[in-house]
Order: sequence, then structure tokens, then C-alpha cells
Amino acid sequence: MSYIPLHPNTNSQTECPGQPQQSPSIPPSSVNSTLYTNQPVAQMNQEPQFFPGLNYGYVKDPMVELEKATEALIHQKPQFEEQFLGCQFPNRYYVFINSPNFIRKKMLFKCKEQSECCQRNCCPAGAREFSMAIKHVESNNEVDDDFTKANISAYKPFKCTCFCLERPEMNVIVNGTLVGTVKQPFYCCDPIFTIKDKFGKLKYFIWADCCQCGYCCGNNICGKLSETWFNIYYDQRMSEVVGKIVKKVAKFSEMITNADSYLITFPGVATPADKLLLISAALMIDYQYFENSPESPNQSHGTYRQAI
Repeated sequence: MSYIPLHPNTNSQTECPGQPQQSPSIPPSSVNSTLYTNQPVAQMNQEPQFFPGLNYGYVKDPMVELEKATEALIHQKPQFEEQFLGCQFPNRYYVFINSPNFIRKKMLFKCKEQSECCQRNCCPAGAREFSMAIKHVESNNEVDDDFTKANISAYKPFKCTCFCLERPEMNVIVNGTLVGTVKQPFYCCDPIFTIKDKFGKLKYFIWADCCQCGYCCGNNICGKLSETWFNIYYDQRMSEVVGKIVKKVAKFSEMITNADSYLITFPGVATPADKLLLISAALMIDYQYFENSPESPNQSHGTYRQAI
């Protein structure tokens, strides 16, 4: 199987209108990146620093590892300052390869939301515009806030959703090239998402039962202590479950903050591009259903979600 190279042409830029905090015509994915190889990573034995309390190492080429991966684990960084200051900060996520055969997990990416402060604190999370910069981290010596080498981005434009109008969507860009789109069509009660490739062809259909406690209760204590399952299918007939996205039971740091964790089981024939789209879908699910509302910090966007 082939995989997506992560060494963009540094002499070209691709337009992606509407990016926050940047020129509207330049997505954050058009910046320089390091050429990756398959050599062993010398920093594997170093003590990790980006996500304390989790035993993991680093990889040299994330796309090679992603091609072989059967599961991915997404941890949102707890931000305790939000609880004290009462305002929303840009979200941060860490993506790992998860396997019961690994003594240590393998860190693939770190992700940082790039958005306007006004939208973060005044708009529902499911409506606001942001670009998620996704960067490969090769060692713990890299500067944590240095996202200038992020050559993957997931851009979600502002959408004032009302029933079937202005449905939320997220465009996934690698090296300035669109690889696919995650969209949330209108559907009564049960949440659904569609994943399409760059040509608009349906790749996956994601569905969840609205009667799950984790979905109904959102960020309340019952929701935090419950798993929420989103099943992955190849089409809308939903004849066979080929993968899943699971919001995990919250740990202590997640119970007292807005952070969440997700486990993704990839379909058996998914390509690295498909897996990037599924990772982006998990991030979009977090914003649509489990990100706190600025006006109601203890509630999820359940009332906003899919009645409108």
C-alpha cells in the first residue's frame, strides 16, 4: 500500500480561504516540513514530556506507522486554567498508535486549535471556525508551541447551522492538498457523519445511537463516566460495522476539565489518508457533542447538536 509523503514542495502554496489568524488564502498546511525516513528514533528511550503520565515513545515517519496501525488513541490535553479563568483556550490533542502488543504507545501527532478568541468564547463549539494544525513530533526536544512545521491541517469553517442548512464540515489538508472532507448531514435524533475523499466519493458512514448515556448526558458526571460508541460503516445501508470511534470513560483530570479521550478502531482496508480522515472525524465529534458551551460550562452542546 502507498502512503502520503509528508515533505511538501516548499516553493508552492495552495489557497484555502477563510483560515483564522492567517491570510485567508493560505492554509497552515502550506508551510515547510522535514523529510522523514524509516531510520530508528534515538529518542525512544528518553522520558516523554508532552503528555506526562502516559508511557510512549516517538516514531520517525508517522505515515508509515499509520499505514500499519489498527487503532489510534486521541488524548485531549486537560487545561485547568479554563476552570479558574472561566474562558475557553485553544484545544490541544495528542494522537498515538494504540496496540495491546506495544509495551509503549507510539506518538504520531500533536494537534493545536487555531481560532479567534471571540469565537471560542461566544460561539458554540459546533459552529465556530478553526483550523487544527497537526504536527509530527520526532522527539521531546522540540518546542511545544512550534507549529511552523505542521503540514497537516483540518479546517472547519464557521457554520450557522439550522436543520438542513449550513451543515458542519471539516476539510483535511496534507501538504496543501485536500485529501477529504468530514461532514455532518441533517438527521433526526441519531448523530451521523459522512467521510468523503477529495473527489467527493463516500468512503465511510459514521452512526451513533442517541440513547447512549454518554451522548445524552454530555459533560455531566453520568456522561463522563460512560463510553459513547460511534460505529463506522462503508455506506448508509449500515450492513456491517467495519470500525468504531469510542469516547472513553473519563480519567480524574478529564472529570474536572473539558478534556476527553477517544479510541479509534480502523477498518481493515483503510489507507493512511482514510485514517487521517477518521482521526479528523473523531476531533469533529468532540467539538460537535462534547466541547463545553461558553454560556453553560457544565453542559455539552446537546441542545444545539442535531435538533438544529
